[in-house]
Amino acid sequence: MDDFLKREQKAMPAQKSVPAAGSNPGQAEAIAHRDGPMLVLAGPGSGKTYTITQRIRCLIEEGGVQPDSILVITFTRAAAEEMKGRFFRLTEGKFYPVNFGTFHAIYYHILKSAYHYQSGNILSEHEKRELLKTVLFRQKGLPSMEEDQLELLLNQISRYKNDGCPGVLPDGPQEMPQAGALSKEQFFAVYSAYSREAKERRKLDFDDMVLECRNLFLQYPSILAAWQKKFRYILVDEFQDINAMQYEVLRMLALPENNLFVVGDDDQSIYAFRGARPELMLGFQKDYPQARRVELSINYRSTPEILSCAGKLISVNKNRFEKKSRAASGHGEAVRFLGFPDREAQNEKIAGELLEAGEERGKTAVIFRTNRDAAELAELLTKKGIPFWMKEKLKSPYRSQTALDLRAYLSFVFAGQRRSDFFRIMNRPKRYISRSAVDTERVDLDRLKAFYRDKPYMKEILRKLEMDLARLKRMDPYAAVNYIRRGLGYDEYLRQSALEGNGRLQELRQEADWFQKQVREFPSQAELEEHILFYEKELESASAKKPGEGCVSLLTMHASKGLEYDAVYLPDCNEGTIPHKKSMKGEQVEEERRMFYVAMTRARKRLTLLWVAGTKEEPGFLSRFLSDLGF
Repeated sequence: MDDFLKREQKAMPAQKSVPAAGSNPGQAEAIAHRDGPMLVLAGPGSGKTYTITQRIRCLIEEGGVQPDSILVITFTRAAAEEMKGRFFRLTEGKFYPVNFGTFHAIYYHILKSAYHYQSGNILSEHEKRELLKTVLFRQKGLPSMEEDQLELLLNQISRYKNDGCPGVLPDGPQEMPQAGALSKEQFFAVYSAYSREAKERRKLDFDDMVLECRNLFLQYPSILAAWQKKFRYILVDEFQDINAMQYEVLRMLALPENNLFVVGDDDQSIYAFRGARPELMLGFQKDYPQARRVELSINYRSTPEILSCAGKLISVNKNRFEKKSRAASGHGEAVRFLGFPDREAQNEKIAGELLEAGEERGKTAVIFRTNRDAAELAELLTKKGIPFWMKEKLKSPYRSQTALDLRAYLSFVFAGQRRSDFFRIMNRPKRYISRSAVDTERVDLDRLKAFYRDKPYMKEILRKLEMDLARLKRMDPYAAVNYIRRGLGYDEYLRQSALEGNGRLQELRQEADWFQKQVREFPSQAELEEHILFYEKELESASAKKPGEGCVSLLTMHASKGLEYDAVYLPDCNEGTIPHKKSMKGEQVEEERRMFYVAMTRARKRLTLLWVAGTKEEPGFLSRFLSDLGF
């Protein structure tokens, strides 16, 4: 079949590509492009997938290009499958062996053919974590790390590789990252040991696929030439998300003909944490002075009101291409701006409107800056029986450090004085109680006092603890939590804990405040735990549900990219949330603004922006992004 197809293609005369009928002028120019580099600026809802698939069709059917010489690169496997499916339907099921794949899949395929790698050579996420733990254990003088700090360190290692391993390879940026509590020198030592250990085990992670492919091409020019000959036309989707190493290998592959067709929107570059560098897209025409540039300027998704609002916001960014986007649809509803005294009132408003929407809420999304921000609304929707879908799994806020501590106190007092609960609370705050002093499943405080009978100061500590626990037993859960925090000194413990290392005092207090507020609704500890069990089952099942079908979508701004809805709510438009409190400097603010822009442009018909004024003790401040919009 393949040989027959190739014979037929060789017989096809080469001719200029002709764009599909019905394409707008920008799309037509991009589709008709034949040879040489081209940069396509494709804003939200501008038909970029249509443009890419039509160009592939034109190259084959009007241009006489062999299908297997065309390489189409996306950033996710789902996007690659969608692109492949769209192209298959466009060509009415014709068998054209065009190469579709992600950067990692393509580069791994190249490495596999050279080094005969198999699936067992790829590090799983669990293996990466365990390998890192092994490396850290062998290193001397390093601080201990919690699970979230390990995740941060792995992300830093990934970013380091994506930037070309400065200090290892000569042409990368020379500043090395700092990972959490590690100095730059310590990080480099850990990175070097991690890489060495992986190579000794003949293992590679996804970032290595790109890095090693680059090294392969540098070491063996003949191998590079063979792949250059195979992939004569390269198309890249979502080009704004490319990192330095992906781009370097891509440029190698495109030589010598440089038939490189890149499509993206610098205003939607929101993956800096994965190494994405929008400046690579901004500098494309410097790298390729002969490159043509075309803009897909017609938006087929949003109303003029939404598009105008989003355009006004993103125009504040300085490092971007100027664009002239316009809506294809007629006028719609004005963008709503709503303020509330607190988050509870804000969430009640959203939940109330979702309840009224009925099955139509399946066409609605509530988009948050982070997954954590979605927890309160998810809880309220659970109580009101409003079904929701989440693209990403949300960690239950009842499983935060502070919530687990406070739950353990309540459980110990009201549910049988279990040893597991006592182990969690006995030194929060510090009481100097040893685990070895507890030798029964049910904790007996008299036995505990007997254990410390020769230590008067411990007997006094335990006497006070016994009195406090007896007092708690006479309280409802809300009053009990309040007493644990203030009377027993738990809030002081949080303060000391923050001072000693984790630096998360505000976050820990917010977790405690949230838990205390939730507890207020339950007259007993048993009813509270019953609710938590139900809520966590709902969270577990939320990601397994199908979007639509009466389920409102709860998404982060990152997860919302590529999706669209009739109605979109953007809650918590406050300084510290968006832009995030950890991203308040220079380029970080520009990326935060791009995230907000992405979220706004998910809306087809209705867009609602909400913010919280807060209290005197904890005032809320309007996001600068809403100020940019004149609210």
